[in-house]
Amino acid sequence: MLTGLYGAGFLGRKIGQAIDAPFIFVDDTPAKLGTVIDGHEVTNLDLFAARAPAEPLVLYVCIYQPGFSYLNKRAEIHARYPDLDVRPFTRLFHAAASSVLPYLFFEAPARLREKLGRYEYISQLFSDDLSRSTLSGHLAFRLTGEFEQIVSSARRDVPFLLDALSPAVTYIDAGAFDGDTAEEFVSMTGGRFGHLCLVEPDANNIARAQQRLAGLVQPDRVTFRQEAVSDVRGMMGFNALGSVGSALDAGAEDQVNTALLSDFDKEGQLYFKLDIEGAEVPALRASLDFIAARRPFMAISVYHRPDDLLDAMTLLEGIDGYRFYLRCHGPAGEDLMLYAIPA
Repeated sequence: MLTGLYGAGFLGRKIGQAIDAPFIFVDDTPAKLGTVIDGHEVTNLDLFAARAPAEPLVLYVCIYQPGFSYLNKRAEIHARYPDLDVRPFTRLFHAAASSVLPYLFFEAPARLREKLGRYEYISQLFSDDLSRSTLSGHLAFRLTGEFEQIVSSARRDVPFLLDALSPAVTYIDAGAFDGDTAEEFVSMTGGRFGHLCLVEPDANNIARAQQRLAGLVQPDRVTFRQEAVSDVRGMMGFNALGSVGSALDAGAEDQVNTALLSDFDKEGQLYFKLDIEGAEVPALRASLDFIAARRPFMAISVYHRPDDLLDAMTLLEGIDGYRFYLRCHGPAGEDLMLYAIPA
């Protein structure tokens, strides 16, 4: 049997380095065709599929990016090669490449099963059935690796949030990237907000956000701050990749200013979106007194670490007057968001 890893990028190489059995990379990038990466041949899908029926083929899709759908990619491949055995990279997580774990929210199934009782407890704290089915589907996906288990919904399908926001709300987009979620917020609210504050430590991302929002929002209604929300004030190492992967890193040479949630306080209703590459829980922990006093609306990313959701709920459940909702806005289990809505 000939094994192919579809995707010779970060995830594919990481998985490949953990596999002892021989394989080849399959990649769509023309410049990679015919090269050797980490000691493995790189070919394209057509040349890989052409090796059948001389030998059985299995192709693991090792791509995991925002907006990428494994199910759509599998359907696309099967439309061209119906008999090709296509599998998700999660199958390798549970077998030949288990040493890669933990990776984002993925962890060994045995470890996850030990926590199911805690997940059942927080499930009862959610305010609607869709939150509970979102959680159960996400857990089933993590346990089985089957993308079909995911329950996802559109980012704008959050009536519990939109119906409660004031027309004068201040929206603090922490981890604003290139302004994509701020742009969607403007669209979702129909422009009914007081002020936007985009917080993004990567200068290249800030520049792209400014271009994206130019002409969409009046200049006096938007602020751009090149900072990182964290659990301390000061300076911290930062890897500026100009992508969604830009993140704080104590060992990095580049430095960026860090701030607490309370540093963005402003009179009136506050709404924080926290998507800060795994720093969400420490940022919440450092600002619990501020959260309890001001009770802002919050949308918190809980998919960068295996225990993000458990840890965030442990911190927030003790604050009176919040209702909690869970939504998965990504087709592949990413963008799992915990919404904390003041009653």
